[in-house]
Amino acid sequence: MWSTFVMTLKSNVRDKASLFWLIVFPLVLATLLTGMFGDLAEGYELKPIPMAVVEDARLDGSAGAKAFVGALSGDSTTSASQSASESGGLDDLGTKLVEATPVASTDQARKALADGTVDGYIAADGNGRLTITLASKVASGAAGSMDSASSEAIAIAALDGAIDLYNRTDAVTRETIERNPQAATSRVFWSSLGDVTGMTREIRLTNFKPDVMARYFYAMLGMACLMAMGYAISAVTTAQANLSALGIRRTVAPLGRGRQLLAGFLASWLCSGLSLLIALAYIRYVCGIALGGREPAAVLAVAVASFMACAFGTMIGAIPKLPHSVKMGLTSAIACTLSLFSGLYGGFAMALSDWIARNAPVLALINPAQQVANLFYDILYFDSYRPFLVTCAVLLAMSALFLAVGVVMLKEQRYEHL
Repeated sequence: MWSTFVMTLKSNVRDKASLFWLIVFPLVLATLLTGMFGDLAEGYELKPIPMAVVEDARLDGSAGAKAFVGALSGDSTTSASQSASESGGLDDLGTKLVEATPVASTDQARKALADGTVDGYIAADGNGRLTITLASKVASGAAGSMDSASSEAIAIAALDGAIDLYNRTDAVTRETIERNPQAATSRVFWSSLGDVTGMTREIRLTNFKPDVMARYFYAMLGMACLMAMGYAISAVTTAQANLSALGIRRTVAPLGRGRQLLAGFLASWLCSGLSLLIALAYIRYVCGIALGGREPAAVLAVAVASFMACAFGTMIGAIPKLPHSVKMGLTSAIACTLSLFSGLYGGFAMALSDWIARNAPVLALINPAQQVANLFYDILYFDSYRPFLVTCAVLLAMSALFLAVGVVMLKEQRYEHL
């Protein structure tokens, strides 16, 4: 059995086609994904908008508005922050939303807007409330990109929300003081105005902040995993007397068929697991797709996924009277087809994968490529390991089913002559 294991291992290492699909292809595809979409994450970073600020008498007459604009542009001085807080602004925006260019009048702001120097301008009205004016191309571009959540659209939405919050708080403050002038002398009143910013806070729903491209890389691992079926197919077909001369010799060998198949399965599992580990290491350390410190779980995911792939290959390899070349063709066809529904082929495929998960979860459950990708999603997106273990159980159940079907087909095979 050990000799069969070693010889199968050597045969797998010498199989150039399998090495290409399991090692070279994932590395090349991961490199292409990194080159084409490597800067995609930058599109989701919040960047300040170049805006003109009209510093006229109306803005100077409203200390709260002036301080708030300073906070939007990154002015973190103590007096500005305090004034912004007392006027219902944000104590600490944390993110610079405006790249401010001071101008003396609205006419100068409009001229800068026409020249393309700025994307808009901020001005105060007679009541001390802030208004924002955007260039038509900027406004239309942001509206058109809302569905894709571009950086510019997010920044404009955040700026609009911040100014609207200030104006509403300022209006409430003025109305309250007008009805109850004594409120202006109350420190509790001014402190309560700043509490409105605590009504919302940023939270993290995932284990850590994953890369926006992570889904494509792990969908690619799902495809590479299914391509690993080729190792197990070769191990089974070379033990079938009606498919090759080697199969005839192995059939009459003193080592039983069950031990031969077990040795071939273990060798195939080892080769496929190592190949996927190489791809995973390349994605993690060269492409920079982080795993949130859960690398040991990712190694376990590779072991489970490669075991399922070998079980699937054993079932396909056990199909009687089907040539080895046809079985290998089935491997490519199955891997490419199932990868479509796991989201490998771009945004449309990702949208299709999400639609299936929401509306036909059973189809996602029985898709091996999707379940392999889910292993890594579970590592990335959940604090608990329970979803990951559930996905492992699903893949192990698939493996048991594939092996059972393969064993039944192999036991029913008989030869009239060799």
